[in-house]
Amino acid sequence: MVLDKIRTSLAIRLLPSKATGTNPFSVASTSTPNVAVYSDMSIRKATREGYKISIYVYRAVRTIVQAASAIPWVILDGNGEIIKDHPLAKVLRRPNPVFSGQDMMEILIAHELLGGNALWMPIIVNGKVKEFWPVMPDLVKPIPSGNADEWLKGWQVTSHSERKVLPPEQFIHFMQMDPGNLYWGTSPLMAAARTIDTDNEAQDTQKISMQNRGMTDGVFSHETALTTEQFEEAKRVIREQYLAKNKRREPWVLGAGAKWTQMSMTPIEMDYILSRLANLRGIATAFGLDPWVLGDRSASTYNNVIEVRKAVYIDVALPMLDDIKNTLNNRIAPMYGNIEISYDTSKVAALREDFGAKVEQADKLWSMGIPFERINARLEMGFDEFEGWETGYLPFNLMPVGSQPVESVEPEPDEDSDSTVYGQKAFDLNEEQKTMHWKRVDRRRVAWWSVVARKMKPLYDSEAKAIIKALSGVAATENELTQAASQAISDGRSEWEKTMTAVLLALIEDFGGVIAEDLGGKSMSGGEHKWEFDPTTEAVRRWIIAKATDDIVTILATNLDDVKSVILAGVDEKLSTTTISRNIRQFYSDRSPFKAMRVARTEVNHAAGFGQREAASQSGVAKTHSWISSRDDRVRDEHVLMDTDANHDVPFDTPYSDGSMYPGEQDIMCRCAESYGTK
Repeated sequence: MVLDKIRTSLAIRLLPSKATGTNPFSVASTSTPNVAVYSDMSIRKATREGYKISIYVYRAVRTIVQAASAIPWVILDGNGEIIKDHPLAKVLRRPNPVFSGQDMMEILIAHELLGGNALWMPIIVNGKVKEFWPVMPDLVKPIPSGNADEWLKGWQVTSHSERKVLPPEQFIHFMQMDPGNLYWGTSPLMAAARTIDTDNEAQDTQKISMQNRGMTDGVFSHETALTTEQFEEAKRVIREQYLAKNKRREPWVLGAGAKWTQMSMTPIEMDYILSRLANLRGIATAFGLDPWVLGDRSASTYNNVIEVRKAVYIDVALPMLDDIKNTLNNRIAPMYGNIEISYDTSKVAALREDFGAKVEQADKLWSMGIPFERINARLEMGFDEFEGWETGYLPFNLMPVGSQPVESVEPEPDEDSDSTVYGQKAFDLNEEQKTMHWKRVDRRRVAWWSVVARKMKPLYDSEAKAIIKALSGVAATENELTQAASQAISDGRSEWEKTMTAVLLALIEDFGGVIAEDLGGKSMSGGEHKWEFDPTTEAVRRWIIAKATDDIVTILATNLDDVKSVILAGVDEKLSTTTISRNIRQFYSDRSPFKAMRVARTEVNHAAGFGQREAASQSGVAKTHSWISSRDDRVRDEHVLMDTDANHDVPFDTPYSDGSMYPGEQDIMCRCAESYGTK
């Protein structure tokens, strides 16, 4: 309250009150200070003359009320996640013993549409809302304050013919904006009042026309003037004999010498339908609806109907809910700390695009390996969470990550590649052929980097989400935050293991398959060959398990160190847990692509080297192996020496001079390759 008064005081002081010599509030509003604001349109009058009489007003109001009030309300934490079973969410679902949450919204929205204003009275106990109650706006009027330190003096409440003033915080005021009055709103019905009156009059006229022909269709005339007695007698005869319902359409006979002259069109000829259709469209415009909603089917098609139903939400219902949401967040949310009151449209069928088209999009994303959780969120398909929906699935085979290898890649050959490099002649290579062989291997590795990075990136995203969720509600101390983050990272280890295992297996199969074909064997693709490369041997499985375990330990430890740094910086700056969580999310957003690519390059280089050596080993024809560097200025000095003539043709089962059996076994980011000799 003190802060609110300070803000109001500052805002008022900015107004040119001294220069004009007037009350500052007279600059902001035409309302008189300390005098209750009244309106020409009350809820009772709007209901009586609009909602209960005009079928178009009734349909417009009911359409908007039914659409908006059925959307559920939720409570979000500082990270935009739904807080299940939050106390305020329970109050919004059941605000009091008499009205449900939807009842309250129906009343609120109807009051705004008919009168422009709606009021709730919150019952607050121990600083929290216990109940909400609707209030009739007709009984309450705002009183602008004459005090420069406050905006509203209070509310004038009329009860049992007595008036009393309640404090400003007594009610929550929702209103449809009136640019000429900052204290009390206006409604769509008021804007459409003249059209509604015209339409009501048209119905009354039509009703009367059916009863007594409405207006004079013509006149009776006589050759000689009638006396007063004769004129009154003629009127009496017409009224008693020919205007009664059971006498309609009978021929008229009125005295000798009387002549009938047609003077106007009949009610049918006047065509009330067109005039009422114009009224319908005017009323629909005032409420922001398509005339189709109120019964105008003159230009409707299937696609139009779908768009109209969707427009009811987008153009009318959701903007009203946004206004209500902002008012609740301004008045109620601060009582509960860092939360946001919002609404959930995920189950509104009219807001979903053609479901068949979404299914097709989901199928394409699914085949790309994107987890269903992310597909569901992106396409707003409205599915509930199920076990395993955070797991990505691999292309082509649609098996869970960890059960089958990821897709293979085939790099484009160099323009200067020599066909003699491929096949069995790729072994026992001369210097020129070794350079081309290195290019072939390196192109394949580079092609795999982006493929593997795409598999690693979701792991970082899931880890960030898990950490932020774990930090929710944790005290902003370094020890507690670090423990929560460490546990979240550890809990995600199994997903890392499944993905890493699948990636390594795919790489071994792909790179080993190329070497197998060079040595007269085959990968797994059939054909007439002497032998078949098997990427699932016990030796391969042991290598994958050991490699994945070691690398994951390093990766997760690095991730935890990075998170600790963010936490420590936040604690030093005395930031809240929510702010620290936001910083962690930003860190992952900024660094995850780089981290995923770094892991991808490391794993591709290691697995490529092992896979090629394993294929050569299974062939039984490889007798030697030779180190091939990229031969540029980025090569390690030691690797340059290993590529000299003196180190060529190392026995196949003998390690190189650095102790490694193949390039990439010991050095991260090693870009070298090896060739094999069959002699």
